[in-house]
Amino acid sequence: MNRWCQTTRRGVLTGLALLVAFPVSADTPLQQAVREQLRGECYLLVEDQDGARLFVFSTGSVTAVTARRPAKTSSRQVEEALIMTRSADTRTRVRGLTLLSGVDDPAALDAALVLFSDPAAAVREEAVQLIIEHPDADVASIAEIASRDPSDRVRQASAELISERSDDWGD
Repeated sequence: MNRWCQTTRRGVLTGLALLVAFPVSADTPLQQAVREQLRGECYLLVEDQDGARLFVFSTGSVTAVTARRPAKTSSRQVEEALIMTRSADTRTRVRGLTLLSGVDDPAALDAALVLFSDPAAAVREEAVQLIIEHPDADVASIAEIASRDPSDRVRQASAELISERSDDWGD
């Protein structure tokens, strides 16, 4: 059996396994966007309660890359996450910011901006990530401030996120 057949067989088996493992109901705009972006590529799009997963199978080998789209978050979940960001416990504040990641609510951005000056580097790092990924954020200002943060982790995370976002924009 030649290499192409083996690769195809593995891709089909992986795709079938994923279809069995996850309920599939991708929305039409998402399907169209993926179809336009990945024209000529082998891929599998799966959407479940956690969001969407896009598995791209390269032709040279069977490699799957997963891209996740944030699931819709209820207002109750956002409120609970916002309460967590006001906790005295560092881990709870980080978890609250993590839960707010991908939420377009202005309150999520406000919480991250407040925690951008938190005494704990882990909290500031998570706040930088949320801010940079938020559609309403002033990324240039945040990047400038984060570049002067006393923590190497925060400075490095900020630089990496800005670089990734620049790549996504095609800059």
